[in-house]
Amino acid sequence: MKLHSPNGVIMSNANTQTIAIAIIALLIGAGIGYVLKPGAPTGEMVPKEDYDALVAELVAAEAELEEAQAQIAELSKPPKVGLVLATGGLGDKSFNDISYAGCVRAQEELGVEFDYVETTAIAEYEGYQRDFAMSGEYMLIICIGFDQADALATVAAEYPDQNFAIVDMVVDAPNVASLTFAQNEGSFLLGVVAGMTTETGKVGFVGGMDIPLIRDFFEGYEAGVLWADPEVEVLEPVFVGDWGDLTKGKELATSLIEAGADGIFAAAGGSGLGALQACDELDVTGYGVDACQCFLNDNMLASMTKRVDNAVYKMILDARVGMFQPGFYGGGLADGWVGMCRLPDEEALWEETFDFTHPEISEDILNKVIEAKSKIIGGDITVPTGYD
Repeated sequence: MKLHSPNGVIMSNANTQTIAIAIIALLIGAGIGYVLKPGAPTGEMVPKEDYDALVAELVAAEAELEEAQAQIAELSKPPKVGLVLATGGLGDKSFNDISYAGCVRAQEELGVEFDYVETTAIAEYEGYQRDFAMSGEYMLIICIGFDQADALATVAAEYPDQNFAIVDMVVDAPNVASLTFAQNEGSFLLGVVAGMTTETGKVGFVGGMDIPLIRDFFEGYEAGVLWADPEVEVLEPVFVGDWGDLTKGKELATSLIEAGADGIFAAAGGSGLGALQACDELDVTGYGVDACQCFLNDNMLASMTKRVDNAVYKMILDARVGMFQPGFYGGGLADGWVGMCRLPDEEALWEETFDFTHPEISEDILNKVIEAKSKIIGGDITVPTGYD
C-alpha cells in the first residue's frame, strides 16, 4: 500500500511528562533506598544471597522502568486516522479534496495525524481498508464514497474492534458510522440561481454515474430551477459513467450547450472538470459541486457545497474525545452539511480558501436563494429526491 502521511502536529502533554518523571523518581528512589539500607557491620562481607537479591531487585526495577517508558512513549504519540479516498484521488477540486480538507483541519486543531491512500479502481478498496485495519494504529478509518460499502461490510466484520466511517452510503455494522447528505437541498438552491440567470430558457446537468446518489443532485437542481421560474426547460440529464473521464465530461456538456443550455451543473467528480471546461470555452455559465469550484474560470457563477469536511471533522473529533458512536448520520441545510457558496455565511470562506473573488450576483437572486433555504428548513418546501 502506498501510504501518504502529511506532516503531523504533535501536541505537548504536560500530564504525561509529569507521570513519567514521577514513575522514574519512584523507581530510582526505591533502588537507592535499598542500597542505603543499614547492612552488615563495617568490615564484614555481605552474604551472597543478600547481594544477589539486591541485584535481582535492581534488574526488576530497571525492567519496570523500561516498560513504563515504553508505555509513556506510546501514550505520547498523537492519535492517527486513516483516509481511503474515492477513485480519482486528490486534485478533483471536489469530493476527495473537500474530504481531505476535513482531515487537515483535524490535524491542525485536534493534534491528530492521518495517513491516506488514493485509489484508482473499486477493486482496491478492500485491500486498502484491510491494510489500515490490520495495523491496529488508527483510532478511525474513513472511507470516502458510496462504492466502498461492499468492501467495508467485509472488512468491518473482520475487525470488530476497529472504528470506521463511510461517506455517502449506509453500512449496517456495529463499528461503522454512515454519513449521508441531503445534497438535493443544496442543489435546489443552485437551481434557483440557474433558473433566474438563464437567458436561453434552457439549463443542463452532467452527472458522473446514473445512480440514485447523483439523481439526488439532479432532482433538487431541477426543482429549484422550476420553483424560481416554471418556464425554464431543464434538459434531460446526461451521465459520464465515470468519475475521472474529463474528455467525456466535456463532450457531454458540449452536447447540452449545442441543445441550447446556457447553464450547466456538473456533479461528476473529476469528470465534472471537463464539463466545466466546456462551459468556459463556449462562454456559458458553469455550476460546481461539493467544494466551491467558482475559482476555476470566469464563467463560474455558483457551486452547490457538500460539506464533507465538516462531517469528517465531526467524526474525528468524536473519536478523539472518546465519544465516537457508530450508526446513521444524515445532514442537510439545517445542519450545515450542505449549502451553496453564494450564501452570505459561506461566500467569504470560499473566497479566502481559494484566494479569488466571486463574480457579481444580483440582490434579487440572493434574496430568492435565502427565501428558498428558509422555506426548506422550515418545511414549507419539500425537495424531491433521487432515492424515491
